Amino acid sequence: MTTLGFDPAVPSELQNWLVERFTEYLPDLIEPVDPHRNLGEYGLDSIAVVAFFEEVQEQLGMAVDPTAIWDYPTVSELAKHLAGRLAAQPQ
Repeated sequence: MTTLGFDPAVPSELQNWLVERFTEYLPDLIEPVDPHRNLGEYGLDSIAVVAFFEEVQEQLGMAVDPTAIWDYPTVSELAKHLAGRLAAQPQ
C-alpha cells in the first residue's frame, strides 16, 4: 500500500485515482470524466496537461512524460500503462 491509500499497480484502482485527479483540472466540467474517452476531447490546454502529468509523476514517484497523452489517450489506457510500469519496478 502506498501513501495514496490504494495500490497504484492495480489498473482499476489507478484509473479511479486518475479520473479524480484529471477532474480537478477541468473546473467547468459538467459530466463525469469517462475513462474511455480521449483526454484531448476535454479541452485541456498544454499548461494543464503538463500540470496534470507533473502531479501524476510526483504522486507515483516515477517519470511520466506529458507526451504520454498521445500514446495513451484515455484514462483507461494511461492507467494500464502506468500500472504495468509500477508493477515491473523492483520492490
